[in-house]
Amino acid sequence: MSQTAAATHAVPSPLASGAHWPERRLFDLAWILFVASIPLSKALGSLAEALMACCWLASLGRSGQAAQFWKSWKKHPVLWGFPALYLMYMIGGLYSENRAETLWELNQKHYFLTLPLMLGTRTPSAKVMRQALLGFGVANLLVAGMIVEIVATGQPWMLGTPEIPSPLVQRPRASLFIALALLGLLNDSMNRFRAGERGALGWWIRGLAWTLLLAGLVLLKGRVGQVGLLVGLAWMAWKAYTVVKHRVWALSLLALLSLLAWNTLESVRQPFLEAIHEIQESQQGYPHSEPEFSSMGMRFTYWKTYLDLWMQHPWWGVGTGDMVPIGRQLFENHPLEIPYHRPHQQWLELGVQLGLPGVGLLAWAWWLLWKHRPLRDRSWVEAVHLIFAGSMFLDCTLSTQAGISAFMALLLALHFQGWGPVDGKREDQSGTAHSKA
Repeated sequence: MSQTAAATHAVPSPLASGAHWPERRLFDLAWILFVASIPLSKALGSLAEALMACCWLASLGRSGQAAQFWKSWKKHPVLWGFPALYLMYMIGGLYSENRAETLWELNQKHYFLTLPLMLGTRTPSAKVMRQALLGFGVANLLVAGMIVEIVATGQPWMLGTPEIPSPLVQRPRASLFIALALLGLLNDSMNRFRAGERGALGWWIRGLAWTLLLAGLVLLKGRVGQVGLLVGLAWMAWKAYTVVKHRVWALSLLALLSLLAWNTLESVRQPFLEAIHEIQESQQGYPHSEPEFSSMGMRFTYWKTYLDLWMQHPWWGVGTGDMVPIGRQLFENHPLEIPYHRPHQQWLELGVQLGLPGVGLLAWAWWLLWKHRPLRDRSWVEAVHLIFAGSMFLDCTLSTQAGISAFMALLLALHFQGWGPVDGKREDQSGTAHSKA
């Protein structure tokens, strides 16, 4: 083979690779903006997703691109689970009586379909994925700064309040996002330390960023985020060592720091002492407790009420759009005068809506991503999975735009960003490392 022919064979033409297609770069930028907007603005996130969709559709119109997309999609069976779950939501809408609620649910859950489909057929590079994750971290720094500002001044800022200091998303979601950003920054710092980075300025900047994020999380008083951070740190510490003695020392140090924070910071103690008091109070029963003012007391009632509803329709649930109207009827004249709300437990909510098939599909789709988690930053990736899993036992994480967009975007970004080189090796989508040629 001649040198010219060999070069032509080795390097795809710009037209074939799409390297100079304007929508390729625009799609990547929109994806970065989408991930970065999750802690900041639902409207900005929706605009970024719409721009991604326009770029995807524009590229789909090119000659031969539909076949290429289909070929790419077939290479990513790990992503098929969530579109299958969305299809189940559509099927559940067929036996729902409330069409308006069905359409609302389908619109909110569309991330199960759109993000895997677009990223599975037009996958940004690992570098772009890491830039998106960096954008998510920077956005949380802005949120943490807002929280510190609100608490320091005692005045509402951008519609925030001292009771719910996050002015941008609900407190459980905001605390969850800050915890994830803290772990991401820790993972980045560990990688740079292993690589031998010694620049003092960079370490000072990372230290200040970690301090600001931690201050925002503590002042926010979000139990989900604080527990999530502790679980994530414990998991990453455990995975960082292989010698049992070293693991014990690392976990003991983490426990000591946790006790120190508990004994010195009111913002750490207060939310958990309130939860303990509410649990004890709820066991006494009404009227000794006032469940309408008790977050944990109401949760117990929601769980029992919706579990009974699920047991009445165990196999297929009540339908995608009928949980809300049925739930409103159940709490309309509730003896404890508890207002209507969703179940506050993601698996329970899914069971009520779609029954056992819905619960099974979510478990299967999530397990596929867990099974094929990359080698790069594996302990951090696993910590993110565990934190999301924990949050869903106390909240309906996938029932808010911020929650479901964060769940899908972060897990997909972490999945794809790990396909780069790992310690002189390359990695395939199954997480298996191979020596470079």
